[in-house]
Order: sequence, then C-alpha cells, then structure tokens
Amino acid sequence: MNLEDLRVFREVANEGNITKTAVNLNFVQSNVTAKMKRLEQKYETKLFYRHKHGVTLTSPGRVLLSYAEQILHLMDEAEKTLKTSGVPSGTLSLGSMETTAATRLPDILSTYHDHYPQVELSLQTGTTEELIKATLDRNIEGAFVAGGVNHPELEVTEVFAEQLILVSKENSLSSLEFDQLKDQTIIVFKSGCFYREVFETWLRSKGIRHARMMELNTLDGVIGCVKAGLGISLLTKSVADQLCKNDHIQQMRLPGEVSTISTKFINHREIVKTSAFHEFIKVIDSAAGLNIPL
Repeated sequence: MNLEDLRVFREVANEGNITKTAVNLNFVQSNVTAKMKRLEQKYETKLFYRHKHGVTLTSPGRVLLSYAEQILHLMDEAEKTLKTSGVPSGTLSLGSMETTAATRLPDILSTYHDHYPQVELSLQTGTTEELIKATLDRNIEGAFVAGGVNHPELEVTEVFAEQLILVSKENSLSSLEFDQLKDQTIIVFKSGCFYREVFETWLRSKGIRHARMMELNTLDGVIGCVKAGLGISLLTKSVADQLCKNDHIQQMRLPGEVSTISTKFINHREIVKTSAFHEFIKVIDSAAGLNIPL
C-alpha cells in the first residue's frame, strides 16, 4: 500500500466509477482496478460494491476513506511546509460571499497578484454557513464571511463594515413602510446566507412572519429578478452602488439596528500558514485600514 493507492482509492470513491477515475488520472483502467484489489487484499475486506452503474463504498470502504482523507491531507500539508520558501508561490485557496467577491475582492486580489504573480489564486463562493464549514474542514485556507463568528478553531480578522440596503425596482416602494413590505416578494439567497438571516429576523421583529420568498443561488440572479420587478432584496450598498442608473433600481437604507454588518476573514488556527498566506493577510489588513466606517 502506498500514497498513490490511497489517492486513487479516494478518486474512485468520489467518482463512483473506475472508468471515469482512470480517465481523470490518465491511468489505464486495469491499473486502477489492480490498485483497488491490492487495497482489498491488504485490509482483507471488500471496499466497494460493484454494480452496472459503477461502484459504491462498503461500510469498511467508508472507514478507509475517512482515514485516507486525513492521511492525504497531512501529507499535502507536509509537502507544502517543506517546500515553502521566502518567495510566495504555490496555491492559495480562498472562499468568499458573492457580494464580497463582486465588490471588495477584485482590488484585493489584483493587488496581491501584482506583488506575487507566482501564487495561483483559487476562489470559491458560497454562503457564510458553507464557508465556515469549508474553513473548519480545511478545504480552503480562509474565507470572507459576515456577522459574528465565534469558534475556538478559527482565527477571525475584521475587514470591512458593510451598509445594508433594501433594493427594489424604481417606484415599487414609496418608502420603507411595513404595510408595503407585506405585499412584496422577498428575493433571498439560499439558506445559510447571513444577510438573509438578518433580513428575516428583522422582518419577524416587525410582525412580518409569512412574507413570500423567492430563493436564488447567485447574485446575478437576485439582481436580475429585482430589475424585473419580481420583488425586493437586501444587498450591501457596495453592490447596490454598482448598479447602473439606467437599471431603475431604488435604494432604501434599513433602520440603524440592522443597517451595518461586519465582514470578517476567517482561517483555521492549525492550517499551514505559508508565505503566500501571510502576505495575503498583510494585503487584507491594508485594505481594512483603508475601509471607511459607515
């Protein structure tokens, strides 16, 4: 048994198909099959159920996958640490909410890339809930999330203060009147979005408990539906200000108790902090220092 066998085993488990795994890894199929048989002989147990659609992990197979993930993660971390030099290089994997990715990150990532072009930047977007989980699982090295984050395994850096704005098609709301809100469709991101949680909590505090909801997965989708007059949504002012005047979108600021939300950068305390990571922290610290409180 070697690390390559474990890497191939993980790929087969994720794909559920030996043929696809062989294509993905540029192996011949018989080579992949031989590696799986070698592991089954090593542990004296069946790791996969074979069926016409591919393969499925057995109970022992799921146990081995759990250990394989840990082993491969540790080996990747060891390689990253041992190969770290004074010049930032390698891959830096980050996560961000869509609103932050659309407005705040372009300048930050551009500045970072200008200084450290040898670093390959990887960015995934998601809700605050998804990004916290990805950071805790160490699938990414850090993420920009919203609201309060209090977890013993996470380090938290305050970065931005975002003003929250209610946006609607022009003339669809004359003012921020609760009676009007009751009749509106509320356009929100999927569950796990911190801004959605804030908005729903605020609506409930005003007695609006059964508002019609339209759930979307992308920022472009939310903005498109608002432009079309399908409902109203809660966005950051940094996003709302980017909308063209010709889009006929009006903005209304929420009351003081929910008008401002902090954006934080989080990372797992025990990740390997490469020089690429340390330099990124310096860049976002600089960006935070330039951020004007709202």
